[in-house]
Formats: sequence, structure tokens, C-alpha cells
Amino acid sequence: MEIPADRDFDAFVMIVDINHFTTMVTEAQGNMIADFVRDILVGAIKSIEDQDGEVVAHMGDAILGVLPNGENAAYACFSIAKDLDLVCEYISGEQPGVWDFAPGGPSLKIAVEYGNIDVAAISSKFMGAQRLLIGDAINYASRILSPGKGNRCHIGPVAATMNPFSGYALEGPLKTKGKKGEPEYTYYQLDLGNIWAEGPRKKGKETFWG
Repeated sequence: MEIPADRDFDAFVMIVDINHFTTMVTEAQGNMIADFVRDILVGAIKSIEDQDGEVVAHMGDAILGVLPNGENAAYACFSIAKDLDLVCEYISGEQPGVWDFAPGGPSLKIAVEYGNIDVAAISSKFMGAQRLLIGDAINYASRILSPGKGNRCHIGPVAATMNPFSGYALEGPLKTKGKKGEPEYTYYQLDLGNIWAEGPRKKGKETFWG
């Protein structure tokens, strides 16, 4: 999708974040953690871009994407889950021990919401000119991202009423506390079936993550 340079627009917001990242950083050696983040998030970036979306920010172990409609956003969720499953199979079968600092295996949390996004320009010597995106949907997605454990995909209340999310199996409404002075945030959990599984799984004599 085309991000306007100087006006607001409506879109689906998606945040993809790696679980247990702070703990992993303390266990990692050298540049292993940067490689880990790259290897996990590159699939999520491709999934968003393949669905006509744009990744508009990298935030350490997380990315922020915007997508034009619900169908693109939903397909991106499923694609991210499939890619993570493939990565888990590869590193356990072909590259055992590669990520020893993440013994439980890599896992992701995703949050999606729909709303208006305001755009401004910002720049620095290192990054050059960048677009700064701010909006309630981004804030809402960040608040509903963390509740729960393991692989999960949370959908905000506005996005949940829109196609195709309204036609999928959604658990909820669920609630999570906001920051001090904020109300509770409502969200739904998207059922991704067995596309991504929790914890290690057995395949023959090998254990692999999913």
C-alpha cells in the first residue's frame, strides 16, 4: 500500500513481537541475538509485504506494519504463523543448537487493530528522512499485544467487527489492564488452528519447536 507523506489515512495496524526477548538478550553471546531477531522477523516482514502491506518501523525485537484491508491483514497473520513453524522445523532438524539461548524455541505475539493513522516527517543522521506514524490503532495494538502465553494473535475490537475477522473463530471478548489511569482494553484471540503449535513437538526421534 502507498503511505501518504503528509495526511492521515485509515488502515489495519499489525505489531509482531518476539516473546521473552529480554531474557534471551541476557543469555545471548556476541551477535547471536541480532541474527536471531533477523531470522525470526524476516518472515513476518515478507508476509506483510506479500499482502500489499508496508513495514513502517523496526522496534528492537518487534515490527510495526500497516495493511490496506482485513483480508490482507488476516492472510498476513496466517502466513506469519506458517513461516514460524517452518523456521522451527529447520533449526531443530538442520541446525540444532543454533539458538541455545532460546531453549523453549522462538515464539511470536501479534496484535491487529484498525483505525486512523496520522503521518509526519522525522529525520536523523543515521536513518535519514523517515515517516512518523501515530494513531489510536497503533496504541491500542500495543496494549493488547502482551496478554497470554506462547504464540498468539490478538485482534482489537474494531478490527474484530470487520471482514474477514468477523467470520473467523475469535475467542473473547477478553480484557487486559491499561497503564495507570487508562481503562481496560478489550481484544479477541484469533484461532490459528494447528498452523503453529505450542512448545516442542516430536518428529520421529527428533524434537522440534512449533
